[in-house]
Amino acid sequence: MSNPADYYEVLGVARDADAATLKKAFRQLAIQYHPDRNSAPDAEDRFKAINEAYAVLSDPEKRARYDRFGHEGLSGRAGPREADLRDVFGGDLFEQLFGGFARRATRPGARHGDDVRLPFPVTLEEVAAGGEKSVTFRRQATCATCDGSGAQAGHAPVTCDACGGMGRVRVQHGFLPMVTGCPRCRGEGRIVTHPCGTCRGNGLVQEEVTLKVPVPAGIGEGHTLRLDGEGGQGVRGGQPGDLYLIIQEAEHPFFERDGDHLVCEVPISFPQAALGSNISVPTLDGKARVKVPSGTQSGRVLRLRGKGLPNVEGRGRGDQLVRLQIETPVDLSPRQRELLEELESLSGDHPGQPRRKSFLDKLKELFD
Repeated sequence: MSNPADYYEVLGVARDADAATLKKAFRQLAIQYHPDRNSAPDAEDRFKAINEAYAVLSDPEKRARYDRFGHEGLSGRAGPREADLRDVFGGDLFEQLFGGFARRATRPGARHGDDVRLPFPVTLEEVAAGGEKSVTFRRQATCATCDGSGAQAGHAPVTCDACGGMGRVRVQHGFLPMVTGCPRCRGEGRIVTHPCGTCRGNGLVQEEVTLKVPVPAGIGEGHTLRLDGEGGQGVRGGQPGDLYLIIQEAEHPFFERDGDHLVCEVPISFPQAALGSNISVPTLDGKARVKVPSGTQSGRVLRLRGKGLPNVEGRGRGDQLVRLQIETPVDLSPRQRELLEELESLSGDHPGQPRRKSFLDKLKELFD
């Protein structure tokens, strides 16, 4: 297969194919051209090309760059991550297909580090400003006592006699041979006879770390930040895992978020609504003065342009919506009650109350 090849042609899908179509095409082709199942001379090259194509097209950001700039828009061409492959094929089939192939160029027993997934709370103020925020968490790190070997000082691990140190054995399932992890050494290729007292033979220990995390301005609830290589340490040459931080927006005392817009509910008195007034409302930048028109009805929304949140993709900034709610007074003084009763007696069918008049007219028609 020529290189560079069009990734959509490699997977045999249309350029507008969705994620499910990509996953299905990749799964079928990976099984068809896996070198342990296909003896054709070009099977391994095609298998690598299929992996490369799926790694790009299954990643929305890489796919967007590829659609716009082609191969030149990609900084590198790595294959799909192990976690993504396990999602496509499931654990057992992944081990059968990729267990031996993925380790051909690595040391026997090499193991990818664990990914770490954490909730990442942020405030609306932090979302609006963007910048950096610290996160402290625990992850697996190489044991300093045994330098990751898992063995006590003066004792080296011994080669597994069941797999000859390869960590993989070939087994027969019906007519189809499969490659799977060695059950004796659990895919390590070696056996630790005198485990390290610190890590108990695992070669890994827990460590606590604090990292500075870039927070894109405008990022939203449920979005995930991925920090490559900041997860658990790999074993015996395996790549480290990644850190995934799931954005959780803290509840704000004044604002609710509606996309890039902020909604703020502000109570006003009946005289303010009837006569009009200027009121002070909170914004993320401080206080702002807002004019309440005379005759304002409860629920009316006033818009403050550009006082919302920045768009995470850099497309401007949202607005702040101020929803006015007329508050009914309670615990009236005698004088207040007297004035309100006088106002009610003067109101009647006053044309300044069109909604009430319309309601009463309809009510009258209904029962007359």
